[in-house]
Amino acid sequence: MLLSGAAALVPFAARAGGVCTPGDLALRYAAAVSQKLDVPENEASLYAGLAEVELAGHGEGLERPQYLLVVDSCPAVQAAFLYWRLLPGRLDLVGASPASTGGAQRPGCLQTPCGVFPQRARTEAARALASRVYDFGLQRARKAAGPGFETLHLQAHAAQGRSRALLGTAQSDGRVLLPPSLVAFLDMHGVLDARRGAATAAGDIVPFAGQYLVVVDSERDERPEWAAAA
Repeated sequence: MLLSGAAALVPFAARAGGVCTPGDLALRYAAAVSQKLDVPENEASLYAGLAEVELAGHGEGLERPQYLLVVDSCPAVQAAFLYWRLLPGRLDLVGASPASTGGAQRPGCLQTPCGVFPQRARTEAARALASRVYDFGLQRARKAAGPGFETLHLQAHAAQGRSRALLGTAQSDGRVLLPPSLVAFLDMHGVLDARRGAATAAGDIVPFAGQYLVVVDSERDERPEWAAAA
């Protein structure tokens, strides 16, 4: 209902010119992203609530409708959710996929911190990566093994090569790993590129682009069935 209702926010002239509404984006996600999770409606509502808890203390830039990337760092889940946030407390799930965050028991790694992180300047692919890197700046993160904290350069990027096997498990070095097809989808549609502009590479328009990564921890003891499908 929110997805269809959001289309009313887009001027008719823009819709006629090739705009991609939240409902359209959900259909494109289902078609283009190869690794997906079938999240039940009640679970989608649960994660929307967890995201709102984190967002409560970060009002700046969040008053307007926009897209958000929400990641559950709980070792039993390890999932990423793309949400359309029409208003505070009114979020609708566009799609979900397996992810990987910092491994709690891996020496030399850091735990991915919870919180709300705005994307920094656009970062082009590093030599070892073949796709977009989303940069969320330097953050304070707890060491995965042993006491203390260190500085983590928080990024989200595609799991390449052997790291694809990490998706759905908490085994990254602290950065957020995502399916390559999801990273390509986010980049092509610019849903986290509020500073870049609204036009996609295909030439259509995605209004209300956001810029935030929201990391939550559902603190589950067991992996839910829908997450095991990863």
